[in-house]
Amino acid sequence: MPSLRTVRVPVGMEGPFLRAEELVSRYFRERHDDPERGTIEIFGERYVLVRAASLSVEFFTLVRELYGPGREGESADFARNILFDLAHAIGKSDAQNFHTKMKLEDPIERLSAGPVHFSHSGWAFVDIFPESNPTVGPDFKLIFDHPYSFESDAWVRAGRKADFPVCIMNAGYSSGWCEKSFGLVLVASEMLCRAKGDAHCRFIMAPPDRIEAHVERYLQEKPHLVTGKHSYQIPDFFARKRIEEDLRRRFAEEMAEREAAEKKLRHTHKLEAVGRLAGGIAHDFNNLMAIVITRSAMITRKLKPGDPIRRELEQITEAGERASALTQQLLAFSRAQVLRRELLELNRVVADLSRLLGPLIGDDIELHTRFAADAGVVEADRGQIEQVIMNLVVNARDAMPVGGSLTLETARVDLTEPLAAAELEPGRFVRLSVTDSGKGMEEDTLSRIFDPFFTTKKDGQGTGLGLATVYGIVKQSGGGITVTSKRGQGARFDVYLPRLDQRPTPAAVETRSPPPAAAGHEVLLLVEDNDEVRSALRELLEDEGYTVLEAADPLVALALAADHTARIHLLLTDVVMPKMGGRELAERLTVERPGLKVLFMSGHTPDVSLREGVLAHTAGFLSKPFRPELLVKRLREILDT
Repeated sequence: MPSLRTVRVPVGMEGPFLRAEELVSRYFRERHDDPERGTIEIFGERYVLVRAASLSVEFFTLVRELYGPGREGESADFARNILFDLAHAIGKSDAQNFHTKMKLEDPIERLSAGPVHFSHSGWAFVDIFPESNPTVGPDFKLIFDHPYSFESDAWVRAGRKADFPVCIMNAGYSSGWCEKSFGLVLVASEMLCRAKGDAHCRFIMAPPDRIEAHVERYLQEKPHLVTGKHSYQIPDFFARKRIEEDLRRRFAEEMAEREAAEKKLRHTHKLEAVGRLAGGIAHDFNNLMAIVITRSAMITRKLKPGDPIRRELEQITEAGERASALTQQLLAFSRAQVLRRELLELNRVVADLSRLLGPLIGDDIELHTRFAADAGVVEADRGQIEQVIMNLVVNARDAMPVGGSLTLETARVDLTEPLAAAELEPGRFVRLSVTDSGKGMEEDTLSRIFDPFFTTKKDGQGTGLGLATVYGIVKQSGGGITVTSKRGQGARFDVYLPRLDQRPTPAAVETRSPPPAAAGHEVLLLVEDNDEVRSALRELLEDEGYTVLEAADPLVALALAADHTARIHLLLTDVVMPKMGGRELAERLTVERPGLKVLFMSGHTPDVSLREGVLAHTAGFLSKPFRPELLVKRLREILDT
């Protein structure tokens, strides 16, 4: 029996490789060199000759120079990636071409042609070990040497020693050929390399999920083969696939996060749009309620003390005020209120209010308070903060229909990173936590909990504005709010308010005597763009004894003031009007008429700077609708100051 010349294989495997030698030798004998045309053709296919060193030691050197000092590891990884991918693709392509031309169908016959082809094309001689198991399936394993690998030979001839296996293209080409032969995804890893100082260039080929275990087991069984410090690398062709999978996973996560952020942004925009709509409705509604309340009060004044109609009119007034309270909640949600900010110790606010909560929550709910001694001071509207606490407490009470526990707690918090859930940037805050042991909420409810008019209560048991109001007040106060809850595990609301270093000053004791109840006699300039509201207020003020100059808009008011040479004692003006706002009107008139006093009124103040300007002005402010007696009282307070 003839012997093999171009490959060494275990006993019993010679047959297919002898046939492969004959087939491949015949293939390569059909070679035609034509230097005049610059062609080399083998079996009708054009080939090219490339220096071995240029694809190995010199290529690594060039890439290292391109990357520059300090990036040797990065450059080596890049070079290995390029060489392995290139060789793996060439191996698969050559195998496909050879199998087709030679009509090879059996996987072993296809495989056997590979090493012989390898030798004839100058890559390396192949020595296959008996431990190999070339079979279709996950147990495929091939252990082989390349005694004369062109890559390690290039390093040895150059007098260079590598600290990593250099036979990258040999591993890529052979695994590519076998992959195409067996229809398996395969990878070859060089365990030993002559360029590193080992006695052999030895490889293991297997499916990628088995290769590392095969390599480690083989080296543990044959430790005497390793020269010096050992290292091997699974080709990055598959490492990159894992990286790509990781990148795809991370991309999917980032896309999910982006989608969640966009959903939250859309939700925020929706809430802002609802807030603007609610504010606009509140403005018109409050004007209507102002007419109802003012006219009812004026009719009441004309009736005798015992007239039964007085009670009916009082009910109309009370209904108007309740309706107005709903619009105030809408304004709180849309952050269009005028807040009277002051320095507050949140501990004191919570402590004072907690004394009144017993009757509200009932005897079956235990109330606990925990105050951090260093919680700090906030700048906010006390009445609005009390409303926040009350709304959260009522919400907690409703979540505990059979009783439970409710805890109010303060803490000093320094955020070093953004708190996305509360839409807060890093900063110093006082945190108020309201925790209940109630029914809890599922995810869908949590995502909508601050939406206006959203409620889980039965019809007629809630407006759905309580938590929307809380959200609006907290945001308008410069803070944020988060909620955590699970069904059956209660809920916790955390309110964050900006913390200040100042201390609140003690409230001054009022020593001034109450103003006399005498009728008015001063001249007032009334500016209101709603005709019916203006008419009702004019009649009310004239009944009180005031001389009233009325204007439907600020420009008319400026003209009236210019024509009126006598003193005007007070400007009573709406804040939001066409052509010019009440604040600008007041600024112009107080310059022209020093000593002119101002009382603002508004049912809706949408612009933040406008609200702050109203409060900064040395004037009073009334929220529409208001009872006539309150207007009269405020007028006298301002005029008599």
